[in-house]
Amino acid sequence: MAAVLLPTLAAQAQGTGGGTPSMGSSQQPDMQKLRLDLMAAQLELDDQQRSEVQTILADQRSRQQSVMKKYRPRMQQADSTERPAIQKEMQGEMQSVQEQTQTRLAEVLNESQMATYRTVYVDQQQQQAGQQQNADPVNRILDRRTAELGLTDQQRSELRPIYQQQMENMQQLRKDARSAQGNQQEMQKIQQRARQMQQQTQQQIGEVLSEEQMQKLQSIQQAQRALQQAQRRMRQQRMQQMRQQRQQRGGGGQ
Repeated sequence: MAAVLLPTLAAQAQGTGGGTPSMGSSQQPDMQKLRLDLMAAQLELDDQQRSEVQTILADQRSRQQSVMKKYRPRMQQADSTERPAIQKEMQGEMQSVQEQTQTRLAEVLNESQMATYRTVYVDQQQQQAGQQQNADPVNRILDRRTAELGLTDQQRSELRPIYQQQMENMQQLRKDARSAQGNQQEMQKIQQRARQMQQQTQQQIGEVLSEEQMQKLQSIQQAQRALQQAQRRMRQQRMQQMRQQRQQRGGGGQ
C-alpha cells in the first residue's frame, strides 16, 4: 500500500528510468504511447517531430531486439567465466545503437530541445549507471526541472527547500505506511495526508514558477502519472502471472 501513496521525490529524480525511451518488446502498445507522451511534454514536440521521434524510437527498439536475439544463445551457452566478456560486448553494441539514436534525434530536435533531452535522458542514464548514484536527489530533480522549464538561478534557490521538505515528508509517510500495514483505516488517513502534502507542494511551486512554466510542469506531471500507473498495472499483471504459474506447477506436482 505504501507504494501507491504518491511518487516520491527520488522517483521524480529518476524520471523515466534513464536513457532514451526505447519502448522495448516487453511493453504494451499503450506503454509505448505513454512514454512518447511524456517525452513530447518534456521537449514540447510538435506533431511532425513527434511522428519522426516515434519512428526513430521504433527503429531503436527493433535494433535492440536484434542485438538481444544475437547474444541470447551465447549467454545461455556460456559459463560464468565467459559471461562477463560477452555481456560487455553486448553492452557495447547497445551503446552504439543508443548513440546512433541520439544522432538521429539531433536532426529532428532543435538545440534547446536537444539540450533538454540530454539532461533528462542521457545524463540520467549515466547517473543510474552508477557514477552519480549517490547524488543529492534534490539536485537531480532541480536539474531535470531546469532543463524542462528553464528555471532561473533564483527559482532553483527558491524551489530547493520546497523539494527538500517534500522529500522529508514522503520519507515520513513511507515510514508511517510501513507501520500501518494491515490497518485499512490508518492507511486511508496516510493517503489523505499524502494528497494534502502534494497539494501544498504544488501550491508552493506555483508561487515560484511563471504561469507558462506551471502549465508545462502540469502537462509533464500528468504524463508521468499516466506512465507510472501503466507501469504499476504491468507489474501487477506480471506478479499475477507468476502466481498463476506457481499454482499450476504446484497443482501439476500433486
